[in-house]
Amino acid sequence: MNRKKLLVGSGVLVMLLSGVLLETLYSAGVFRTIEPHYTGICTRVDGVVGAEDITIDPVSGIAYISAMDRRTLAATGEHLGGIYTYVPGTFETPVELTHDYQGNFHPHGIDLWQDKSTGNDRLFVINHPPAVDTDDTGPRQTSQIDIFDVTLAGLQHVRSVKPNEPVSLNDITAAGADSFYASIDQGSTTPLGRTLEVYGRLARAGVLYGKGEATRKEVGGLVYANGVQLNSDGSRLYVAETTGKRLSTYAVDPRFGALAPITELDLDSGLDNIEIADDGTLWIVSHPKTFDFLAHAGDAKKRSPSQIFTVKTDGDQLVAREIYLNDGDPISGASVAAPYKDRFLIGSVFEPFILDCSIPSD
Repeated sequence: MNRKKLLVGSGVLVMLLSGVLLETLYSAGVFRTIEPHYTGICTRVDGVVGAEDITIDPVSGIAYISAMDRRTLAATGEHLGGIYTYVPGTFETPVELTHDYQGNFHPHGIDLWQDKSTGNDRLFVINHPPAVDTDDTGPRQTSQIDIFDVTLAGLQHVRSVKPNEPVSLNDITAAGADSFYASIDQGSTTPLGRTLEVYGRLARAGVLYGKGEATRKEVGGLVYANGVQLNSDGSRLYVAETTGKRLSTYAVDPRFGALAPITELDLDSGLDNIEIADDGTLWIVSHPKTFDFLAHAGDAKKRSPSQIFTVKTDGDQLVAREIYLNDGDPISGASVAAPYKDRFLIGSVFEPFILDCSIPSD
C-alpha cells in the first residue's frame, strides 16, 4: 500500500514538474514560429559595440547611445563602456563623448533630462561598476545612477547616487533635474537567487525612485522589470517586464513621486527598453524567444529574434501594434528602438553596430 502511494505520489510530482517545464518553455517562446516582416529600410551603422540603450534629444535630433562591449568584458574581465552620439539619417560613425567620471564606467540604461527654462541637458546613466564581494571570491557588478551635465566639452559628472539597498538596476527615466525612476530587474542578491528568479519568473523586481541622494523602492512584485519611461508631462510612468511580458501604467504623484497602478497590457514577448515619440507613442523592443537570447549571450553565432511594438495611449488604455519582427538577422538580440521624426534607431546588447531605419508609412 505504501509502495502504491509512493508510485502515485511520484507520478503526480513528475506530471507537475512536466507541466511547469512545458509552461516555462511555452512562455519563453520555444514553440513560437517567427515570420519576419518589416516594410521599411534599415541601414547598418558600424562603430559602436553593444548599444544597449539609445535616447534621442527631440530638439537637436542628437542620439545618445549607451555602449558596452560585454563579450570582451566577459572574456577578459576588463572593458570600459562609453556614451556615443549619432544623428539619425547621417549614417556616419558614432562619436564617443569625453567624460570626467572617475572610476570604471559600465553604462546600461540612459535617459536625457531637458530644462526647458534654461536649455540645460542632463544625462542619467545606470552604471554597473565592478566590486569585490566581502569574502573576496571574485568580482561582481553593482548598480548606481550617475548624472552628467551635457556640455560642449563633453559630459561633466554631477553626482553618483547609490541605492540604499543592493539591487540590480536596468533602465532609468528622468523625472526632474535631480529625480528619477529606475527599474529593478532582479530583487535577489545572490547568483543562485537571481537564476531562480529569472527561470522561475519570480515577482521580486520593481521600481526605484530617487531624488537628490535619497532612494526608495516605490513598486515591488514585478517580474524582471526592464524598460521605464515617463510621458511628456510626467503624469504617467510606463514599466515593461521581460519575463513578466507585461506593460504597466502608473499615475505619478507630482509632490512625492509615489506611484499608483492604473492599467496593464499583456504582450506575449520578453519586453525590453521603452522610448517615446513626440506624439506620445511608446516604442518597445522585445525578445519573442527569450531562451534564444540567452543562447546568443553565450555565442554570437546563435541568433536571437527581435520584435518591435508601438503602443498608443487611448485615455488610460494601451493599444499595441507590432511593426517589426526578425529571425535574428540583420540584428540579433535588439534591446531598444528610438524614434525621431521619420526614422528610428535599433540598438542591441551585443552587436558591433546599430541600425538606422525608416519608419513604415503604413
